[in-house]
Amino acid sequence: MHFFLAITNSCNSLKYVTRFSCDTFGFYVAFVYLQKGIQVLTRPASPDSAYLSIMIALLVLATALACGVIGTSSMFQHWIRKLIEDYGTPLTIICFTGFVHIGHMRGVHLETLPVSKSFFPTAQRSWFVDFWEVEAKDVGLAFPFAFILTVLFWFDHNGNFVF
Repeated sequence: MHFFLAITNSCNSLKYVTRFSCDTFGFYVAFVYLQKGIQVLTRPASPDSAYLSIMIALLVLATALACGVIGTSSMFQHWIRKLIEDYGTPLTIICFTGFVHIGHMRGVHLETLPVSKSFFPTAQRSWFVDFWEVEAKDVGLAFPFAFILTVLFWFDHNGNFVF
């Protein structure tokens, strides 16, 4: 399905319809991340951890918003504004990831996501699937879910374009 979308250059067809669906999907993704972030902030291990977590969350938000505002302002030369707008958010994440390891913050235990020590498939199989061994009924069962996922990828991809 992805090959079909790419071959037909279907992304260009979005200019004939409204961007509401792309914006709605973008809002959904942002809301899920916001909700997960609030869940992590509401279960800190100690008062110091709670304060530091909330402070970092607010600083990341403020810095990322400031990068967006600078990108649309007339404050610097165009290429500097565009650089700040495009790379401000990833640099903010990198900066504040290291920020918690400075000074007294180094001793504060922060909640982190659980990560396994190794990178393996969950089932006892190889990473690659032999497509010629997959039964037709399994392909038919997976098709509706693959279609929904393809539509979501298409919306996500098109949500980044400005027409």
